[in-house]
Amino acid sequence: MKKIKYIFPFLFSAVMLFTACSEDRLEIPQKGVTSIETFYKTDEDAESALVNAYKDFASNMHGVDGTFIYVPYNVLFNYCADNVLGAGEKYGDNDFIACLNEFRHDADNQVIENAYKRLYFIIYHANLVIDNFKYGESDVKDRCISEARVIRAFCHMMAAMAWGAPPLVDHVLTGDARPSNYEGGHEGLLRWCAKECEEAAAFIPERLSPNDKDGSVKVTKGFAQAVQGKALLYAGDYAAAKAPLKAIIQSGKYQLVPGEKWRDLFHIEGDGCEEKVFELNLVYSADLNFMVRSTWMEANIWGWRSDRLYSKPVTQGVAGWGGIAVEENFAKEFYANDGNSYRRKATIITFEEFITEVEWANDSLMTTKEMKLADPKRGIKNDQGLYGQCEFLQIKHIASKEDLQGKDWRYNNFIISRYADILLMYAEACAQTNDPDGLQYLQAIQTRAGAPVSSALTMDNVKKERNYEMWMECSRWIDMKRWGELEKVKNAGTHIPSLKDAFTKNENGEKEPLHRGYVTYSEPNAGMTVGFKAGKHEWFPYPAQVVRTNPNLQQNPGW
Repeated sequence: MKKIKYIFPFLFSAVMLFTACSEDRLEIPQKGVTSIETFYKTDEDAESALVNAYKDFASNMHGVDGTFIYVPYNVLFNYCADNVLGAGEKYGDNDFIACLNEFRHDADNQVIENAYKRLYFIIYHANLVIDNFKYGESDVKDRCISEARVIRAFCHMMAAMAWGAPPLVDHVLTGDARPSNYEGGHEGLLRWCAKECEEAAAFIPERLSPNDKDGSVKVTKGFAQAVQGKALLYAGDYAAAKAPLKAIIQSGKYQLVPGEKWRDLFHIEGDGCEEKVFELNLVYSADLNFMVRSTWMEANIWGWRSDRLYSKPVTQGVAGWGGIAVEENFAKEFYANDGNSYRRKATIITFEEFITEVEWANDSLMTTKEMKLADPKRGIKNDQGLYGQCEFLQIKHIASKEDLQGKDWRYNNFIISRYADILLMYAEACAQTNDPDGLQYLQAIQTRAGAPVSSALTMDNVKKERNYEMWMECSRWIDMKRWGELEKVKNAGTHIPSLKDAFTKNENGEKEPLHRGYVTYSEPNAGMTVGFKAGKHEWFPYPAQVVRTNPNLQQNPGW
């Protein structure tokens, strides 16, 4: 797979330098730059401008600008769901995550502000390509414009899912512009996104084959169709959504990885594989100060909190801050459905599996399960336990040694779209239109997972599979809203679990000879207003700073 070297086509005009002690003016052209008057001309310029749009897409998805909200996109679209808890060392730790998870956020929330601004930063750089080149001048320019339109449409789609009817910015704005909410409303904006992608797809090549790794790290016709289908599905136009989604399936350019490789999808081994529709593949460049390929946060905040363990598991490449917790009811449902499936064991594990199946440093000396359960160099050493965790721990997003490549951040790619999501969306569109064609693709997901296979295509079956398959992949919060399944989050922020180890101290305050996990509960938000509130939390607030700057932007209800 090629490494993308990012080139910055920053445009500067020549400058006039003035001396402090003389009226003489020295006209010195700035060196090493291209003026705006001579740029945006050639095919090479179009390619360079598009590469800058890709670079901006990647850096703003990652959030590598020194702020503490490392990946606002992942936080915003994952942590308000009913299948995850914000966690950490204790209450208040990683609170930028927990406040969203418990619906304690407000319009000054930094995650919300960063996510909003970053999506529009990406849109701005896409518009630089779209505004400054014209269709019909060359095949290269046609393709570059079209790829930028798909990137722009994707960002508008995600903004619509977060804020309802945010501004449509389809050109480079002037400094005094104050765009208002999209007058066509939420559904209208999603339909605009779909139309953009449909038109752009005509000028974008397909991925060459399922083995085309380069085709997974750039906008292809398949990704354009994925955004088109997703936007239509989210708009509730299930009949129209089927066509672009089925076109991806029929193209033969994508395949599900085998069940035994399901885990690899989220690690460096799965980069560019046959299931990836689009992911961000970047290369570290010290001179550009650009963090590469994936994020620091995903390695650290999402890792197990090993300072509360007797030792750090070898399976995990860094110390970890314990910021992800699996919601207890979801975990139990998932476990009951999947049992020992490939998918379940690569997503969540029981405490006993954590002790006996995860790799620890002294595994060579612990040759039996019984020895591991009695091993004093594994398990939870802190008698306060792991805050926010239930008897299941996530393993899906644990950064391995291979992912880290000797660094403190992950080197595996940042997934935007994968083929399993395409199949599940198509199955949903079919279920909503009484079309039996989708059953075979629902069954393909279940068979690959190693889970029970449905005999009928129902929305209930599709919903369950999306919840299991797409855990912590920026889909559940959106799914909950569009399906109206918000009951579980009305009590978010109450009855918080902590996972403890009886080897250190059991329920009676005594030490047991074997590791055994158990859960206690606390009410850290007692007396506070927490949990989902209808009429308010369906949409995030527009950032207060943005609303103050732009009086034309109408705030969402309840904020």
